[in-house]
Amino acid sequence: MRTVPSAVVYVRRGGGGRAVPCNPASHALPPSCLDTCSHKTDPNQHQSVDPAKFNIAANGWKRYDNNEANAVGNYNVLLSGCPANVWDKDNMSWEDSHDAFHTAFAAFPWEVLEVFSGPPTVAFSWRHWANFTGTYENNQGKGELVELFGFGTATVNDKLQLTDVDIFYKPETFLEVLKGERDASEMHEAKKGFVMGPGCPFRMG
Repeated sequence: MRTVPSAVVYVRRGGGGRAVPCNPASHALPPSCLDTCSHKTDPNQHQSVDPAKFNIAANGWKRYDNNEANAVGNYNVLLSGCPANVWDKDNMSWEDSHDAFHTAFAAFPWEVLEVFSGPPTVAFSWRHWANFTGTYENNQGKGELVELFGFGTATVNDKLQLTDVDIFYKPETFLEVLKGERDASEMHEAKKGFVMGPGCPFRMG
């Protein structure tokens, strides 16, 4: 049985950074799904998704159904299109992929910054961050803050179970920082590539 420490915290905010109550659709957003996939190895037990219809993709890369996503693991799904020198998914097992990040971070929270629409299709912006206090591929972190920003869409059924998820972000700089090939300050520049505010989120460039 696969067991991994919980590394996801859900904090949802409205405009101006104020904490606000979640609407019902917020509970079906991808962080809940990804946490479930990491802790329940039988995909038929994933109550946050529709097992027969669920599929997920990142950045227009390979689209995984529920069984495929469960078999390869969340990180291989979300990093599937990265160059092999940055993330070699073909030689990264479910267990290896989770171990890589659990040795790097004491916790790896995912914050939904703002929900723009929904349901049935929920559009949202998000931040994934941690202090790099551990090691990644023998590179020792110095406690620096590393952050990922992006947006996504999640379609739910009448039971608020996920059926389709698309995530958009730039993971390459993040992984190169963990490898010691870039400075963490460069991730702040990557943040500027995403617009998050009162209007619709979109990618610049």
